[in-house]
Amino acid sequence: MELLKSYDSVNELKKFLDENGFAMRKRFGQNFLVSPGGRKKILDILDVRENSYVWEVGPGLGALTHELVKTTGKLTVFEIDRGFIHYLDEAFGAYPHFSIVEGDAVKSWKKEGLDKKVPDRIVGNLPYNAASAIIASYIEHNFIPEKMVFTVQKEMGERVSAVPGSKNYSSFSMLCQFRCSVKDCGDLKPGAFYPQPEITSRIIKLVPHGRYPEADQKLFFTFISDLFTSRRKKIRNNLLKGRLSGSYSRETIFSAMEYAGIDPEDRGENIDVERAVKAVLFLQKAEHVCC
Repeated sequence: MELLKSYDSVNELKKFLDENGFAMRKRFGQNFLVSPGGRKKILDILDVRENSYVWEVGPGLGALTHELVKTTGKLTVFEIDRGFIHYLDEAFGAYPHFSIVEGDAVKSWKKEGLDKKVPDRIVGNLPYNAASAIIASYIEHNFIPEKMVFTVQKEMGERVSAVPGSKNYSSFSMLCQFRCSVKDCGDLKPGAFYPQPEITSRIIKLVPHGRYPEADQKLFFTFISDLFTSRRKKIRNNLLKGRLSGSYSRETIFSAMEYAGIDPEDRGENIDVERAVKAVLFLQKAEHVCC
């Protein structure tokens, strides 16, 4: 197969896709980054070192890959499209430090990564319909490298970095901020991609902060899930009818809220991560409901 001559030309990309019979699959959320400025910005934020071990999610035809493979110590890419996998193998398979993992990134990374070395960096232009699941899967398994840089739907980026009291603040915001410091690194307009999406994209950076090592992660995730069972309902209703109520008494849950400075009449969207952690720390020491 003849290799793609330019990642910057939409016409060249269209021609290459047509000549090689590559069909764009909407369900895979395939949009190629054709902006050289956008790619440079992502790579500058990623700050790859000579010996860095890097994962790339959704490389497509290798717009970022062709730069990463020259600078990393080890590069593993995760791709679901078999046609693109064949091309990536043709284009980069000769590099001894390059490897491809086939399949859905949410599922395939666990076999590749769990119980093995965490990469130094993870980067990816994430499919809009799977971005939250991919990011959450890393955090929920506490599989967090020194830096993650993702391109996501702008609204998703706003959710990740949202502050308490804002319309975008959610349990997903709390999940991300529980383990990472989050930074919005700017937008990419639809014209930076082919095919052009109907929305603006945002680059986000997540770096582990290590602030709450003593907090039980599973309990924290249960707590924030209960907080947002219904955004319109008060915290007391959500917590007393949520999963926590199966493990802790009503009195214990109210005591945890009081200890953390959480008003039972408030709503989950106004609670910051630190108060949620404080409530969880109280619950960790409390007695469970007797079975």
